[in-house]
Amino acid sequence: MLKKEKVEASASRKKRLADMRVLIIGGNNAACALPDLFQFLRRLRSFLPLPSWWTISKHLDKRGKSLLDVGCGRGGPIERINRERKLFSVGADIFRPYLLHCRAAAVYDDLVCCDVRLLPFGPGRFDIVLCSEVLEHLQRHEAEELISEMERIAYRQVVISTPVGRCHQQEYDGNPHQAHRSTWLPQDFRRLGYSVRGSGLRGMGGLIAQETSRLPEWLRLVANAVWLLASPFSYYLPRIGGNMVCIKSIDGQGLRNATGEPVSASRAR
Repeated sequence: MLKKEKVEASASRKKRLADMRVLIIGGNNAACALPDLFQFLRRLRSFLPLPSWWTISKHLDKRGKSLLDVGCGRGGPIERINRERKLFSVGADIFRPYLLHCRAAAVYDDLVCCDVRLLPFGPGRFDIVLCSEVLEHLQRHEAEELISEMERIAYRQVVISTPVGRCHQQEYDGNPHQAHRSTWLPQDFRRLGYSVRGSGLRGMGGLIAQETSRLPEWLRLVANAVWLLASPFSYYLPRIGGNMVCIKSIDGQGLRNATGEPVSASRAR
C-alpha cells in the first residue's frame, strides 16, 4: 500500500512540474497565458506614451491632410495614426505581398508599387512624408539621397524612424529588402535640421521583434518590458535608445526650391 501511495505521489508531482513547464516556456497547451500576455504587451506599447508609434502620431503636423508612407510594409504606422486622425494616405513599397496585404486590409487610400529610391512624386505633393524603419535597409548613400528626395516631396513635414546604432537583421518574409545595410545615430539627423526623440534601449531592437528575434517567447516578454521601462529616459536621451523618431518642418521649402516661386503661388496651381 505504501509503495502504491509513493507511485501516485510521484506521478502527481510530475504532472504539476509538467504544467509549470508549459506555463514557463509557453508550450503547446492552448490554455497557456504567456503568449496572450506577450501579445497584450506588444499592443500596449502602441498606446503607452513614448514608444515610436506614439511619438510619430503625436508629432505629426496638425495642419497636414495628406501623407505618403515611404516603404509602407504592412501598414503598421498608418493603422495607428488612423486611430487618432484621418489623413489621405498613400503607401509606397517595392514588395508586392505587402501591398496586397494593405489593399485587402484597406489601410491606405491608394498604393504605389515602386522602389523607394525612385519615388514618382512631384515637389510638395504630400503634406507629410513618413519613412518608418526604412533607411537602415538601404546603403548609406542611397538613404541620404532618399532623405533629400523626401524633403522635396513633402510640403510641411518629414518624419523618419530608424534604429539607433547597429541593429543586425537578415531578410525574412521572402523579402530580400528586409536585411539591414546601414547604421544611424541621432547626430546624423540633427546635422540635417531634425529634432530627435528616442525609445527603448540601444542594442535591444533585434530582441523584441517577433519576426527576427531568436529568444524564446518568455524572454521576449521580458525584453519588451525592459524596452518600455527605458523609454521615458531614451525619449530625452535618444543616443541610449534602441529606436529614434526624427522630425523636420519643411513648410514648403521643397516646392520653393523646385519652382523658385512663393509657396502660396506654387501650391495654388
